[in-house]
Amino acid sequence: MTRISYNMHMFLHTCKKKGFTLVELLVTTSIFVFITALLLTKYGNFNQSVLLTNLAYDIALTIRTAQTYGLSVQKSTGSATQFKYAYGVHFDGNNQSFIFFTDSDPDNGNKIYTNNDVKISTYNIKRGAKILGFCTSDSCGNAPENIDSVDISFLRPNPDAQICVDGTCGQSYLKIIVQAIDDSTRNIVIRRTGQVSVE
Repeated sequence: MTRISYNMHMFLHTCKKKGFTLVELLVTTSIFVFITALLLTKYGNFNQSVLLTNLAYDIALTIRTAQTYGLSVQKSTGSATQFKYAYGVHFDGNNQSFIFFTDSDPDNGNKIYTNNDVKISTYNIKRGAKILGFCTSDSCGNAPENIDSVDISFLRPNPDAQICVDGTCGQSYLKIIVQAIDDSTRNIVIRRTGQVSVE
């Protein structure tokens, strides 16, 4: 074999080894598709988790705002001179919204939202999340009790939360369970002492 034919043979031999075979391309593409699908699935779950956590903190912050208004000198929108009104948050059978309100008749002592009270704002829950239910016991886990309405209110000078369930006040503990479309849950816990926390 001459030197030229040897070099040509080596050149052709080297050229054949460059590039990918069809099997290698299929395997690489399959791995890429699998990893992409896995990441998209995990991102969707992560996104739902973030949205649910945000909802739980929004509810907790609304309750905390009612507490701040009730204990400070925030005046009612219905009166220019009175600072004696209770502020609260009302939840009813509608699991897609809740109401931030001022109790316009604090002298009757009910601390429950009625149509006569001043509705400061209504918060609508979006993106498929919802209020799953309520518990009045720490041992209930994530299984809600059969509760139709809940009112949590605050009135000066008492920093304690007035927790009313189905029109009856005096509860010392309340858990609000919120749920995302992927069935994951978060809990907002309110204690009579005024402590509000997200679990």
